[in-house]
Amino acid sequence: MVLRKYITTLKNISLFKNFSEEDIINLMNDFNYTIKEYEKDDVVFMEDELCKNLSILLEGNIEIQKIDPNGKILTVANLKTGDVFGENLLFGDKNLYPMTVISKSSSRVLNLPKESVASLCQKNEFFLYAFLKILSNKAVALSSKLKEVTLKTIRQKICEFLIIQYNTSKSSYITLPMSKKEWADKLGIQRPSLSRELIKMKEENLIDYDKDVIQIKDIKLLKANL
Repeated sequence: MVLRKYITTLKNISLFKNFSEEDIINLMNDFNYTIKEYEKDDVVFMEDELCKNLSILLEGNIEIQKIDPNGKILTVANLKTGDVFGENLLFGDKNLYPMTVISKSSSRVLNLPKESVASLCQKNEFFLYAFLKILSNKAVALSSKLKEVTLKTIRQKICEFLIIQYNTSKSSYITLPMSKKEWADKLGIQRPSLSRELIKMKEENLIDYDKDVIQIKDIKLLKANL
């Protein structure tokens, strides 16, 4: 059974932490769940597609993206193994995906139908409270993301990203963990806008850069730009 391979992953999710491994297997056997496989850049769910399931990422990485008519991509969330999605849409009056869900690597997703989720919430208090907690946390995270995107300037977004990388690596030389296009998408800006601002920051001696490596010239000055 494919599900057995992911029992440890499911046990580490708050929804199932109070279930034994055998309980999870027996539980899933009672419901019409599916496990779907995706390759890199496959579409998991399209914008405006009906949300019928609570989805759990069993393996891989996926992104939730908003794509405007001009092709600009805003990465709203990066999901990793064990993350849950679709829970905020499942029981809504307008339960359509407002954004596109893209697989960024080889991925496997478990889909639990709406009726099964409702049954679990009714029968198991621990599952119910864990489900409500996930809903609350997602609402707060989305509000923070929208505030970040709408209120910060392009320079502030760049500086914040570089400072986080600096604090993590303890080095003034930052090797970008993604392409410039992916970086721009993550910041919610256009690729040319990112390039223009990097050029300005280089001219002001805040940074220097070559291909995928950025050198922070003055960390205190960089922080002052936040």
